[in-house]
Amino acid sequence: MTTPNLLGSDLPIVAAPMAGGATTAALAAAATEAGAFAFLPGGYLAPERIAADVAAARAWGRPFGVNLFVPGTEHLDRDAFAAYARRLAPEAAALGVELSADPVDDDDRWPDKLALLLADPVPVVSFTFGLPSAADLGALRRTGTVVLASVTTADEATAARDGGVDGLVVQGPAAGGHSATWDPARRVADVPRASVVRAACRHEPGGPPR
Repeated sequence: MTTPNLLGSDLPIVAAPMAGGATTAALAAAATEAGAFAFLPGGYLAPERIAADVAAARAWGRPFGVNLFVPGTEHLDRDAFAAYARRLAPEAAALGVELSADPVDDDDRWPDKLALLLADPVPVVSFTFGLPSAADLGALRRTGTVVLASVTTADEATAARDGGVDGLVVQGPAAGGHSATWDPARRVADVPRASVVRAACRHEPGGPPR
């Protein structure tokens, strides 16, 4: 967006919220001490672990953020899922892993995590894989939390802007780890990161972010 120093850190560096526990509170604390802005991961972690990390982060005396994965709402093609499981079966068997063709619905305890951040607000919350409802975004913003959305296309940037977020995290196709795309069926094009940023900025009132 266009707000200067949106995150309030000394340096224009962000420690990424690597999901599942790779980014620990200790790692985030070290990044904060060095002048960067640190995000705590929420994806694949229990709300109790997030609460403990948030409690530790408050002792830093500096702004920090929490990242959540937005649960998908797409209809699952069960036939395609089963076919994919069959394709993986030989490799799984070689590793001693038994695959099931029955998918498991898992929202990563989204309601509990959102409730935690509403009851115990943090300075910044970012979202990956989609955008929460306008009601959830509004509830977070009313607590004083700055809300960011990860986007990978101009259309996602427009939807996030129209949804009322405070800022965008624009990800190019060469980013490390997984893509933050909102559409898991979309083939991520191999284009320069700068072109993705420019496309997102063209959909932002006021031009490129400062």
